[in-house]
Amino acid sequence: PVDAVEVVLNAVSDAQAVSRDHRWVLDLPEQGVEVLADADQLHQVMVNLLANARTHTPPGTTVHTSVRIVDGRAVIQVADDGPGIPEDTLPRVFERFTKADEARAHTATQSTGLGLAIVKTILNNHGEDVT
Repeated sequence: PVDAVEVVLNAVSDAQAVSRDHRWVLDLPEQGVEVLADADQLHQVMVNLLANARTHTPPGTTVHTSVRIVDGRAVIQVADDGPGIPEDTLPRVFERFTKADEARAHTATQSTGLGLAIVKTILNNHGEDVT
């Protein structure tokens, strides 16, 4: 058992420390949300999702992260108000080595195209999915 709220809170706190030029918003329940997961792997999922948002959105972008229960299941959502993923990339976004146009990156960080594929693999190994 892992408290998803604690994992998300820690990952967003880390993201805030790395990138002060984004607005990091949390929407968390007052109570913890217990999930059956490997805590380190769930943290890696959050780190990858937040790094993806930071890397591929311009300064001033708001990144909204929430944890909620829907139909008895924990749902973690990361959304931003950035430019979005190019339409031609969307069908492949969770595949290995998929990269959006490098010109769209808003940081000097080089993308490997593995971050979202790792997210998908970890969640699939936990019997979950990502969209």
